Amino acid sequence: MLGPLLHRTAIADVTGRARYLLRLDEALRRSLTARWARWQKPRNQPRSPWSRYDGLYDVSDETKALLAAHRLDARPYSVSSLQRFATCPYKFLLASIYRLQPREEVEPIERMDPLTRGRMFHEVQAEFVRALQRRDALPVTVSRLGDAEAEIDVVLNRVAAQYQEDLAPAINRVWCDEVEAMRSDLKGWLHHVATEDGAWIPIRAEFGFGFAPGGGRDPESVADPVTLDGRWRLHGVVDLIEAKAGPTPRGELRVTDHKTGRNRTRERMVVGGGEVLQPVLYGLAVEASMDRAVGSSQLFFCTSTGGFEKQVVTLGERERRQGIEVLEIVDRAVEAGMLIPAPRAGACRWCDFREVCGPWEEKRAADVKDQTKLVDLQALRRLP
Repeated sequence: MLGPLLHRTAIADVTGRARYLLRLDEALRRSLTARWARWQKPRNQPRSPWSRYDGLYDVSDETKALLAAHRLDARPYSVSSLQRFATCPYKFLLASIYRLQPREEVEPIERMDPLTRGRMFHEVQAEFVRALQRRDALPVTVSRLGDAEAEIDVVLNRVAAQYQEDLAPAINRVWCDEVEAMRSDLKGWLHHVATEDGAWIPIRAEFGFGFAPGGGRDPESVADPVTLDGRWRLHGVVDLIEAKAGPTPRGELRVTDHKTGRNRTRERMVVGGGEVLQPVLYGLAVEASMDRAVGSSQLFFCTSTGGFEKQVVTLGERERRQGIEVLEIVDRAVEAGMLIPAPRAGACRWCDFREVCGPWEEKRAADVKDQTKLVDLQALRRLP
């Protein structure tokens, strides 16, 4: 309706046309006027400074008071929620503060989607570790590999049968092929674990902090969120915690977050520009909840898709400081009410909120003359 009108040159041809859209529905009127206000600018000139139509910007004292309940020291956040800020502050606002999410669509399952596959993969890993704990058969070593493979077959068959009953996949043969591909990846993971020859012993699987035991979480999970650096509150679930083998019963710990996708991390990564926070923040959270030192934390891309690669972060003073710096930057933005659409390059392409913003937010943010409001965000994205 609007497209042809916007390209007509004669005023008489467009005057009064489509005005009914502003009267038809109040929500539609707000949407149209807000989108127009976000894009208005002098011809061939940079956009005017940020305005109240840009997410949260230059907010009132009343709005700041409401945002106080969402400061990082006022309520716990998950690591995945915090990672959204570096991707786009407005995405963080919509998902982590407004708590919006895409509408679920009911459709027949023909192939196992990545989220289901990841959830099922993690569940099998956790149940497998607990099964071996009960039999005092940890750690997995080369000499124990045969027994470990037999156990993971049993666990996978049980978990896959439950998922199949719950999801009722449309094509059984395709489902079975997906399960067998997962079986191959799980055994590949076991072979890589066995090469460490017992240097690390699993002690917790799916360990929750801020989440009580139950729902597949480790029985030693703690119900209260952790507090980092005496202030910042965090909750989450750590895939695996291991203790270094040796004579000391309370020796150094290692934290692992298992990934089933591709490895897109950079070399010498610490926080990945604010978008990969699990290694550092999970390490600090485990220290706080278990009162034991964590020497390293890693992402383990434990499938053939990820090449069974590891991204290891040694938790030294520099790495710990950068993890806390990320939390400080996010909190300053919430405190100031500065949560605007400023996506990093390529972020809009796969964003769940593309329908809210439209497809051109990267260009629009770059066209704003005043970039000083993005100094903190730009510094965050430069962190290794």
